Amino acid sequence: MLSRELRVWMKGVAVAAVAAHVTYWVSRSAQRWAVGARQAPPEGGTGSGMVEMVLASIVPVVVVPLVLAVGMRLLRERETHVLTAAGSGAWFALGAQVTVSGTGGAEREAFLAAFALLGGFLALVRLGSER
Repeated sequence: MLSRELRVWMKGVAVAAVAAHVTYWVSRSAQRWAVGARQAPPEGGTGSGMVEMVLASIVPVVVVPLVLAVGMRLLRERETHVLTAAGSGAWFALGAQVTVSGTGGAEREAFLAAFALLGGFLALVRLGSER
């Protein structure tokens, strides 16, 4: 039988991996949508595609914490505030490397795996509670 800490770590890794991949693909799609809107013939004049760019930049801010929090709750884990908060912050360091720099397949997966492992360790942190 697996220990509680190992189970929580495995759940954290799995949820962080899902969050990383979902956020990456949603962000890439939103960026392509925004670029397409900017390159379209300007029917509205100046500022064409501005709303799409703002929405594309908001996507990671919403998706990462949402997937982390909901994913851990679906796996019946509570007190994952550290994972949600610190994981969201870590995404801006690791995820920015992936989405902005346009890294290739192996390098992108290495960054996403690093985020998943970090998520596993963050899932182990509990604030103010004894086990």
